[in-house]
Amino acid sequence: MIKFGSLSWLLFSNYLTCACSSQDSIVSVIHRLDQFDRKLLDNKMDVLDIIDGAKTSLRAELKENIRDQVREAMAEILQGESLQDMVKSQIVSELRHLTRGYHQMKRQLHHVSRSLKDVQDETSVFYQSVLKKTDVWNQKNSSDVCVRDKHKLEVELHKCDVYAADLKADNEQFVELNETYQSQISQLKTDLVSASSPVTQNVNSTSMSPVSTTSVTTPTPEEDYSRILIAPLWSSTLHQFRQLNIHSNSLSVYQYLNIKRLESVAYIAKTGKLMFGSYSPYRISASTLDTREVTVIREGVLTYSMAVDEDRDIIFIATRQPQHSISRMSTQGKDFTAIIDLSTYGSYPRQITLDTRRKRIYGCNSGKLFTVTYDGQGLATLATGSGMYAVTLDQTAGVLYYNNEKKLMKMTVSNNVSTEVTTLDATPWNMILYRGTIYYGGHGSSIVGAVDVTYNTVAYTLQSISMEGVNSLHLCLIP
Repeated sequence: MIKFGSLSWLLFSNYLTCACSSQDSIVSVIHRLDQFDRKLLDNKMDVLDIIDGAKTSLRAELKENIRDQVREAMAEILQGESLQDMVKSQIVSELRHLTRGYHQMKRQLHHVSRSLKDVQDETSVFYQSVLKKTDVWNQKNSSDVCVRDKHKLEVELHKCDVYAADLKADNEQFVELNETYQSQISQLKTDLVSASSPVTQNVNSTSMSPVSTTSVTTPTPEEDYSRILIAPLWSSTLHQFRQLNIHSNSLSVYQYLNIKRLESVAYIAKTGKLMFGSYSPYRISASTLDTREVTVIREGVLTYSMAVDEDRDIIFIATRQPQHSISRMSTQGKDFTAIIDLSTYGSYPRQITLDTRRKRIYGCNSGKLFTVTYDGQGLATLATGSGMYAVTLDQTAGVLYYNNEKKLMKMTVSNNVSTEVTTLDATPWNMILYRGTIYYGGHGSSIVGAVDVTYNTVAYTLQSISMEGVNSLHLCLIP
């Protein structure tokens, strides 16, 4: 019994011990479960963050893929420059419509001006006639009759004044319409240049039929009587200028000047004078447009280019002698001064052109395209290359055209970004822009070339000019 009691007590003690141990295990398990729930919640938040990051990454990748597909689709849609063609067609249509409206407006303005003049003449005659009759009536009739007739005269004259005022108002309205039209034309030209493709185009040069050679003709007032004088450069033999008559696209001999050792030519429309530089001896001379008389303007100056700002009465000169510089003088040859010394800048300057609105000079010196102000400040290099001789400016569109050997380049002045336009038939010595076409004289090649930079960019040769001892040409526009 004693042994049994001890066993019973031992079993009871073990039970109590197990019970206590079980309670501790349950508490521990519950605690661990709580910890597991907290970890599970934390892991859930991490998983949600990972899912959100994956979603964001997938969205970005999807957008990029869609953008690439849209670009490919747009490239296929725009293949062949169909959008550019539509823009050009629309602008050309609008330009033609405005041109017709402008010509109609000019005819109406001419009619109104003529009517106004007729009315003024008739009013003046009528007024003088009535005054004479009034004097007679004052002598023959009583004062009451004269007063009544004078009153009638004043009424009629008032009516005439009202009609004349209406005609003047119409005239002013037509002047405003004319200014609006000119502004729209300039804007359309700017839009057309902006719509042209900026992609580099390497177009093989093609030749057109040579222009016909005819005698000098006098065009009618409706025709464009502008011409381009073609000067033979550096010839030791006397040669006359050639003359490209733009209105008829014909070539003739300019009969008034017979010159050798020519370097450059410029024209001053205000005075109707040709300015030309020569060497041996170094000098700048002038001649009225249609005469053989030549006057020396400046001695000791060797120039390869001159550019005229007629509004300010200034000629800018790219000089090789007496120093490599850009100089200026008046159109009469007075106040000659160098505005900037380019002796350490590289080779001597070749062709220069002017932005008269912003008072800036643009020029080439064989290896650089540069710009400087009228006062010789702010010298900056815009582009570099080789064989860079020629430059011209479309001031309305804000576009520079220049050459890099035989490549015709263009640069937007606002951002100095250059693109290639086309390849020319020869390296140009100088070039001029006239009504959307660039004309250039060959350097080491006696051709006159052209490029239509408004509607297409195909270079072609207008004329090959054969003169003994001449292999380079200089062009000068006579508007």
